Amino acid sequence: TTITKELINTGRKLGDDLDQPLSVLLIGRDIHEIAEEAIFLGADKVYTVDDAPFAESNPERYAAIIINACQQIAPSIILLGQTDMGRDIAPRLAARLGTTVCMDCVELAIDPETKSLLQTKPVYGGNAMAVWVSADYQPQVVSMRPRVGTPAEPDTSRKGEIVPLSTDVDDAMIKGKLLETVKEEVKGIKLEEAKVIVAGGGGIGGSQGFQLLRELAQVLGGTIGVSRVPCDEGW
Repeated sequence: TTITKELINTGRKLGDDLDQPLSVLLIGRDIHEIAEEAIFLGADKVYTVDDAPFAESNPERYAAIIINACQQIAPSIILLGQTDMGRDIAPRLAARLGTTVCMDCVELAIDPETKSLLQTKPVYGGNAMAVWVSADYQPQVVSMRPRVGTPAEPDTSRKGEIVPLSTDVDDAMIKGKLLETVKEEVKGIKLEEAKVIVAGGGGIGGSQGFQLLRELAQVLGGTIGVSRVPCDEGW
């Protein structure tokens, strides 16, 4: 995915500044080809957990296997995307690892003097930017907002190592159970992938007004965005 490529590119830059290797953890099923692609994109090592149970979107199970992987990898920084799953996993990881978490970052950099991780994120409703430093805690758990970084470009000449990991986890850590998966059908361009967004709010007046916005968005090759009022009203 695009966010994965952005995370690999960011991780590569951070690793170079810290003189540390970049490791990527892949969880899923039939992921060997994806692991090879991660090496081409910039990973030095790719740890894989390739098993059917992990194909399910269970954040508790994902968090448990990431914690197990940390015992072998010993990372100084853990990067996740600010996706639905990333929002769910990142705080769990930080709590269980006894460390800090900084969510929804838009920029990450290494202080050249202290080698601390500088985590920039929006605050006060996006009206200001704050730089967070958690130098006394490791690993530092960070989630990055999609589409704020540059995706890594593949280099098929790169070499790396693929390391399979055990799928064993402590079942006591898995409190929730997936009952059903309902896939949302999205027509047209996804909001997070759109280059043009035609937005409307409560002033549109109703669903008929949004039909006009949809037609305009289609002409412009984009999609529509809304404020809270139309969502609450079901327009």
